[in-house]
Amino acid sequence: MFTKSWWCFLILGWVIMIILACGGSLRYVERDPDLPDFHPRSIGVLPVDAGGYDEARGIVEELVSAALTNKDWFAAVLPAATLKARLQGDQVLQQAVNDYLAKLKTVNYSDPALSMKIGAALNMDAFLVVTVDSWSYAVENKEKVARAGLSMRLIDAQTGKTAWRAGHDVVKEYTFLKPELKDLARNVVETMIGAMPH
Repeated sequence: MFTKSWWCFLILGWVIMIILACGGSLRYVERDPDLPDFHPRSIGVLPVDAGGYDEARGIVEELVSAALTNKDWFAAVLPAATLKARLQGDQVLQQAVNDYLAKLKTVNYSDPALSMKIGAALNMDAFLVVTVDSWSYAVENKEKVARAGLSMRLIDAQTGKTAWRAGHDVVKEYTFLKPELKDLARNVVETMIGAMPH
């Protein structure tokens, strides 16, 4: 006969297994010690850097924008789709965003002048830079796996400083039915946004 403490132990074990299966803790997380009280009121999602995973771009932009909006942490959220439409009608702003992202990607430099320009043009206190790190089905150690991984940087628009950055991925083994990468990405996004300062 099972005791009450044994049942508690069993339930606790199941909870831990579920958390680990869902991705658990972030792959890495860093916070700028100079910005401990950074609490933006408005945030924009810049166009996602999908790398070689072009099919992931729109999906990730939609998931990130929805997760930020659903949190109700910000007075205003500028979704990536809205920002992209705005960029098409504003060549100067589009050039500023392209230059900013190019510098960030090639030399890891968050240009404060461009950051301030983007923030002022969009009326945003902060913006989120998202990169797709992995988006694939593969065979690892003779097991079929689905993998979705992202990196995020929360930028203080006024200073160009990275207030917070993190990376996370979810890997799921499967036998017959491929898990939807969008579902894995949703888990990644919700975990990361949940850990983001606000």
